[in-house]
Amino acid sequence: MSNNSPYLRALYIILVPIVLLIILLNSGFIQRHIPAGTCNGSGYTTTRYNYYFFTYYNDFIEENEDRLDELGYDSTVSDGEQYVDDEETVTYRDYFLAGGEELLCSTQYYLDLAEAAGYEFSDEELTAYDDKLADNEELMTTYGLTESSFYVAYYGVGMTADIYKAELLKQVKAEAYRDYLLKNTEVSDEEIEEYLAENDVGNYDSVNLSVITMSALPDRETDEIDAESLSALQSKLDALEARYEGGATFEELQAAFSDLALGDGNGSVTGAVDLDLPDVLSAWCVDGQESGDTLVSGDTCAVVDEETGIAYFAVFDSYGENAGTRTATLAVQESKVSAAETEALESDYQYTRNAAGMTLAAK
Repeated sequence: MSNNSPYLRALYIILVPIVLLIILLNSGFIQRHIPAGTCNGSGYTTTRYNYYFFTYYNDFIEENEDRLDELGYDSTVSDGEQYVDDEETVTYRDYFLAGGEELLCSTQYYLDLAEAAGYEFSDEELTAYDDKLADNEELMTTYGLTESSFYVAYYGVGMTADIYKAELLKQVKAEAYRDYLLKNTEVSDEEIEEYLAENDVGNYDSVNLSVITMSALPDRETDEIDAESLSALQSKLDALEARYEGGATFEELQAAFSDLALGDGNGSVTGAVDLDLPDVLSAWCVDGQESGDTLVSGDTCAVVDEETGIAYFAVFDSYGENAGTRTATLAVQESKVSAAETEALESDYQYTRNAAGMTLAAK
């Protein structure tokens, strides 16, 4: 640059910081360090915030991919320019931000409870962590993405595998501790009687089952569960049923085929009521009781749930206690845990945004 070019020097002075800023933004360095806000005193950088935002967003897209038009959502249009409601008071950007922040604060809330209780997580409680990472690896292979490009593509600029895994583990632990609370929250006889007096839960017995679950494999090109995927799953279920009838034990089939979508590590489902079971199994072992069509030990059911893409092979073991008490207990436990969470999210566990960091958050 010539010394007698003051205009070029001035332009250079102006442009260099801008170029450097653009480079830093694209590298994700700023996003990994600038604060986006806090929840109950815990700070979150923009990248950590984005984990929860994009988890909520990606789940929304996946769960509603067949009805996005019905919902009025167009992924090619800016979220801030389309609305959730007919009155056009809430944009989809607002909706996704609120959902991500609720997930973030809920995760923080249950993590804090678990830490205060000195809770130790079992390996079984954390299997969802490994399962999710395995799903991610499958997506990377399907779309030919490297690890770094995958996490940036799905969770925003600045996301790394290490940051993602740290937040995923926190979310899995939070969900596991919520499940622990659901199972261990005390319910009084008075609360059970009050629930039964106000709700018709049906007159049937709970059931004890042994269950093998298998999930359909999505199409490699569309990543969707289509008719061909369901047909392949039905064939696999038919083959498993034939092996069982041919003398193979439930234990060896469960160890070889089950993805443990229902039941414990051995495939056992104990004291299950309607609320515990998918509709396709409930129709088999619950609905029939009220019409006098009862089961005997050893009866089997093999069925594909086309709504979820999961196949179930179930062996009936026995009936348990009357479902009324079990149903009432589950409902009251859910009500208590949810009420405590709602109270926390409306008081100490509200997300406080940092304006500077939020300009780089979300999409």
